[in-house]
Amino acid sequence: MTEPSESVSRESNRDIAIVRLIANTRKKSRPDNLIQIARLIRWLQKDLGSLKAVAEAIDLSTDQLWQFLSVERLCPEVQKLVEERTIDLVNIVHNMRNFDAKAQQIIAKEVIAGRLSGEDIRVLAPLQKSLPNLSVHELISRVQKSRDVRVYVAYFRVPPGFKDADALERRFAGIVGQPEIMSFTVEVQIGTLKLTPPGRKKLQEAAKERNLSLRKFVDAVVLE
Repeated sequence: MTEPSESVSRESNRDIAIVRLIANTRKKSRPDNLIQIARLIRWLQKDLGSLKAVAEAIDLSTDQLWQFLSVERLCPEVQKLVEERTIDLVNIVHNMRNFDAKAQQIIAKEVIAGRLSGEDIRVLAPLQKSLPNLSVHELISRVQKSRDVRVYVAYFRVPPGFKDADALERRFAGIVGQPEIMSFTVEVQIGTLKLTPPGRKKLQEAAKERNLSLRKFVDAVVLE
């Protein structure tokens, strides 16, 4: 059963929905797609009276529940891909919610083709705010070029109110060495770090020591 049934009592439906949600939010291999999970969350929200009550019933935070509910903000074309499980990762769906319908469909094609990851999409939204005159194709191209093997370009988000770009550059210089930093800029809430190949290698080694992906390591340095 993926949705409450009219053939059993409300209490039984509630118990079944809670068990089903726990199964869908604790394992990587989920029995239901993200649209079915969102419907279960909404049914329980109505039954229990609030999203907070749902979170307490299945021992998750409301923020985690909102990530699953992000599917409601996708356009019908992308929702169909989610329903078919062609797109089935929570972080991808959650980060796609920030774009309009046309951009969502373009991003979805890149995801399906394996050219964009959830982490890439997370960078796209603030990049779009920082560079509003660029099309979504151009923004995607910028993110994809950050994987360039000759010049490594990393785009990263900085917290609201961030001011000390010089201190952050020194932090990166402490990891890779100042000569390996080709350029470093912070505009609005987006930073850009360009490294030489040796600089990228040093950054990768530092990320490996922390058991993090390169993207997550860059984010961690920013937030330290």
